[in-house]
Amino acid sequence: MPEFTVKRWEQLYDRAFPQVYRAVVAATLDRERALDGLHDAFEEGLRHPPSDDRNVEGWLYRVALRKTRRGLLRALREGSLGEVPADDPSAAVLQRLEVGRLLALLTKRQRAIVVAHYYLGLSQKEIAEAVGVRRGTVSATVSQSLARMRKGEAEHA
Repeated sequence: MPEFTVKRWEQLYDRAFPQVYRAVVAATLDRERALDGLHDAFEEGLRHPPSDDRNVEGWLYRVALRKTRRGLLRALREGSLGEVPADDPSAAVLQRLEVGRLLALLTKRQRAIVVAHYYLGLSQKEIAEAVGVRRGTVSATVSQSLARMRKGEAEHA
């Protein structure tokens, strides 16, 4: 297993950042917090790298999602959480895309699980660990989410 040096993390950052950032934005619908969470994840990787390098993108997603959620919870407690601005480019893109519209029908937890499963290709076990639920809950949540998205698609048609 290669050592995670600063130079290697820089290469990982260049390679993984765009995909993981889009996934965290899709899961949280918050560009700024997603960016902060992903930067925090890369910093954590420098301090405490993952045990293996088979799925660094998945590791980064899990850590960034956890960090982003902590930021959202802190903002809720402080009362500083507002709506996503209408002129936010990521919100505009998500609203224009059918996938964004359908993801918006889901709860935060459902959205995080669906994005991790379909966009990042994480296993049910990895998702369960990242979200803090049982593996069976991940499977049930994916099924429920797909049903909700299908219903939303039918109502929109």
